[in-house]
Amino acid sequence: MSIRKSVIALALTIPFASAFAMDLAIAKSIPLKDGSVVHQFKNGKMAMEDKYGRPTRMNVGETMAAADGTTITANSDEVALLSSVIRDHYGRTTK
Repeated sequence: MSIRKSVIALALTIPFASAFAMDLAIAKSIPLKDGSVVHQFKNGKMAMEDKYGRPTRMNVGETMAAADGTTITANSDEVALLSSVIRDHYGRTTK
């Protein structure tokens, strides 16, 4: 395979690989009683999405009630990471 064909093949596969990488960044999504969703990433960090689908701030150490009645304690606030995942994967802006 020539170098030119290798470069073209690589250029075509990188966008697909990055889309799958963003999708795999969220390990678990937990719906809350108020309609918002807490996302837990594979590295253990967390971010919250409000009931309208926008990334929102949460306080580290804050306890939240899940829709199934369990209690979740926030261990981090990764608003920028969640915003990036939403923007890159779903093509939505986060205003």
